[in-house]
Amino acid sequence: MLIRHIALLSVAGLCLSAAEATELRITLHNVMPKQGEVLVTLFDHAQGFPDQPSTTQPSRRLQPDSDTLSVTFSNLPQGRWAVMVLQDLNGNGRADYNLVGFPKEPYGASNNKLPRLSPPTFEDALVTVGSQAEEISIKLRRP
Repeated sequence: MLIRHIALLSVAGLCLSAAEATELRITLHNVMPKQGEVLVTLFDHAQGFPDQPSTTQPSRRLQPDSDTLSVTFSNLPQGRWAVMVLQDLNGNGRADYNLVGFPKEPYGASNNKLPRLSPPTFEDALVTVGSQAEEISIKLRRP
């Protein structure tokens, strides 16, 4: 009897988790085709945003075969997420900056709020992902 209750609770927990998970679909524009890799990282907190994500942050690496790419993050917990995109042209796995501190590689953020003289802020990049799949579009800024 105890085993049956534990099994039922486990199934209920899985159903609850599945109901709370959702999907974020991202379309990237202004990508430089056939150059480097495109790194897409999701942040659920401000620490490390925009260019020092922890290894636990959801991320994808894409091969840019055209100037428009799509990526989907499935089984994503509902909540607020900020998306940061970098086209890593030299393959070193991180953002590179010139002597003044401006990016040397194409980049973008959710909501496309990219200040000219500072990095995007976590708050400006936040999108809410609810129970329905969310679709956003990000245009990369080229240096």
